[in-house]
Amino acid sequence: MKTITVPGWGSAELENLVLDLNGTLTESGDFIPGVLDYLEKMRAEGFRIYVLSGDTRGAIKQGLEKPADVEAVITKTADEKRAFVESIGAEHTVCVGNGNIDVEMFKAARLSICTIQAEGATLQAMLAADIVVTHINQAFEILLDPSKMIATLRC
Repeated sequence: MKTITVPGWGSAELENLVLDLNGTLTESGDFIPGVLDYLEKMRAEGFRIYVLSGDTRGAIKQGLEKPADVEAVITKTADEKRAFVESIGAEHTVCVGNGNIDVEMFKAARLSICTIQAEGATLQAMLAADIVVTHINQAFEILLDPSKMIATLRC
């Protein structure tokens, strides 16, 4: 569990990391360089890691063998993603994604990060997120370095 206190924003005890697959961790079905290493770092920080996807490209299990303790979950709708986040404890969850299907889980989670990468991001996802970054590795860096999160979220 990672405890973060941000002036004017509040405190969060984060233990779950929920990640969208397509367009967030992968580009055209291939894992973005550095992602698998960051998943290992996040696990070492004590996060329980879940990768959610409709599995459009059939790649949800492929490539997730290396990071230990990453749970792949097939979710076909925004409501299914939200229900999953609520089932594991939304108040202790950070979500990362980029599309309309991620908006509902963003609204439920204690912290949400939208990534804008090669496959883009929707305006609705950006508006629902607490933080917007231009690369998934930046999202991981913000989670690993609380000073970056404080600088972004403080009021």
